[in-house]
Amino acid sequence: MRTRAHVLIRFLTCPFLRIASRIPPAARLLDIGAGHGILSVLARERGAKAVMVDPDPRKVRRFERIQSVIGFDDCIRGMFDVIALVDVLYKLPLADWDPLLARIARRLPPGGMLLIKEHDPTARFKQRWNRTQERIASAMHVTLGETFSYETPQEFERRLRAHGFEVVHQRIDRAYPHAHVLYVGRAISSPA
Repeated sequence: MRTRAHVLIRFLTCPFLRIASRIPPAARLLDIGAGHGILSVLARERGAKAVMVDPDPRKVRRFERIQSVIGFDDCIRGMFDVIALVDVLYKLPLADWDPLLARIARRLPPGGMLLIKEHDPTARFKQRWNRTQERIASAMHVTLGETFSYETPQEFERRLRAHGFEVVHQRIDRAYPHAHVLYVGRAISSPA
């Protein structure tokens, strides 16, 4: 029962439908840090072929027509049309972001899509609420990771451009308690 409650709360507090609407039908999706698999299931319903990976065995479930893997992104091989990270980076130290983004860039062909949903630290009230909630979740061991790493949207766009992505961002938090921001990147060329 606890897992069902966590999934419902997660679905109600994160704009998964807005993110999933960006995934083209029939795309091959790699969902890194997939958690309970909400985005992968929504993408599958749109016709995408999803592979979900998460290091937390308490969250990873088997779904029909979705490959579910307990582990980190480097245990998955192959190229993808879309790679998504929903609320993943903030739980990693900033020093780990560039190696992860470099691995992601190598898995996308030119024109491949990167979807990253994080929080906007410049939205002070919503960000304060988010940090309070995350501290409670971390204390209860609901999520893995020890850090709370954030960059402003402008800083993060620069970081993504340095990894070979054309990128735009938009706030997608209307009617949500958190400052959700979605980064949509396109791989410019195959990395060396």
